[in-house]
Amino acid sequence: MSKRVTSTPGGWSEWLEDPIKALGNLVRAGILGYLRGNGPATRAEIAAALEIPVPTIAASLKAMVQAGLLTSDPPMEQVRRGQWVKYGVDNEMVSRMYLQLGQAIGEI
Repeated sequence: MSKRVTSTPGGWSEWLEDPIKALGNLVRAGILGYLRGNGPATRAEIAAALEIPVPTIAASLKAMVQAGLLTSDPPMEQVRRGQWVKYGVDNEMVSRMYLQLGQAIGEI
């Protein structure tokens, strides 16, 4: 069962598992670090830079867009098969999830 952390305005998660799920693996952390340092990139560019297979990157990107951590250009609902998509970091959402996790573990 999920543990309620705090009720918060602004659309970010109220459940501890959400930031852990969204931020809690090394591939996703690597993607965030790469995009923060290099700006928007395609999944092929990210995969090449991190030396991780494209399917692994694609699955993480999908989850991170759904969690609100990343943005896509064009927006995912407008993407057509074979179209190039650039992914970027939603810095506000990443910061909010980081703060929420910090509060949950007593660091903030």
